[in-house]
Amino acid sequence: MIIGVDYFNYGFDQQYYDTAIPTSELDELMMGAGMYDELFVSVDDTIDEKQEKPAQWTLKTIMDAEFNNSLEAGSINGSGHVVTKIQCYRREYRSTDTEWQLVAQFDYDDHYNLYTVIDRFIENNKTYEYCVVPLAKEIMGDVLIGPPVHSKYSGTFISDIDTNYSMNVDFKFSDLTYNGNMSKSVPLNGQFPIVSFGNANYRTGSITFLPLTPQQEFGYSSEINAHDEFINRQNVINFLNNGKVKVIRREDGDIIVVATNNVRTTAKAEGLDAISNVTFDFVEIGALDYNTMDKSGLISSAGKAVYTYDDDGNIVWNQEYQAEDGSKGALERYRNSFTPVPIRRAVG
Repeated sequence: MIIGVDYFNYGFDQQYYDTAIPTSELDELMMGAGMYDELFVSVDDTIDEKQEKPAQWTLKTIMDAEFNNSLEAGSINGSGHVVTKIQCYRREYRSTDTEWQLVAQFDYDDHYNLYTVIDRFIENNKTYEYCVVPLAKEIMGDVLIGPPVHSKYSGTFISDIDTNYSMNVDFKFSDLTYNGNMSKSVPLNGQFPIVSFGNANYRTGSITFLPLTPQQEFGYSSEINAHDEFINRQNVINFLNNGKVKVIRREDGDIIVVATNNVRTTAKAEGLDAISNVTFDFVEIGALDYNTMDKSGLISSAGKAVYTYDDDGNIVWNQEYQAEDGSKGALERYRNSFTPVPIRRAVG
């Protein structure tokens, strides 16, 4: 035991006791009388011996208690209240004129210890930061802000909260019409009409693209499987006709919240009807803000998973996974499409 060592470089009067002790098979920690700044427990054996405070919560963190007038020691702080919901927000990184925007909200379930939120409605070539905030009914807890994330993608996509389709093959964007409204009246004693304008300002257009299975789009197969292409195309058609609001994201950063209709297909070529182009019309219905997202069902939920550790401190995933729509299945099915990562933070 070493007594009198500088405690996190905060001066001689803030001392710590550094004693090597065996940690195998421990499942309980007790703290005695004293003045404590922070208690950090992790199974990450890559952490070095430097006496430094942890930068953030990770999957291998067991406890990080900061003792800020409470006994809470988790990755989020409910300010002493029982957490009932969790919200996830985003905003443009280092922007002076953007506010936090709610992108996900879901019930807190203590049977799960990892929540995965997929944000499909982001502009290209922008850097965002995300935050998580716990809710105790109407009371908001502490805001926990994560590291900045840069978005970068190629092509054009159409998405809702559950589905995302790329439209990169044979993509054609029709003329984009900017619609307004006006009325015209011609007085009996006047030479020219009187024109008045309303507040309408929305876009309409149509899009054509060739939906393909990954085997065809990325050249995994040299032959066309007509049945697989039909199933894939039918899924796209059903998606476009499901009556839900969707978001079109363009490579230039333009984002359009739309309703789609008038879906039709055209064979790729004469004698080649195994693959077909899909064309649909769209009308813009609002800006990508909270009011539109909330009314249109574009506020996401979260996938839920459970993980624990083996004897060596490695992460072990429970095979049961609950998707954003509440359905349950094997974890591996979902980990093939995205890697579960802990959401870290949110706002008020």
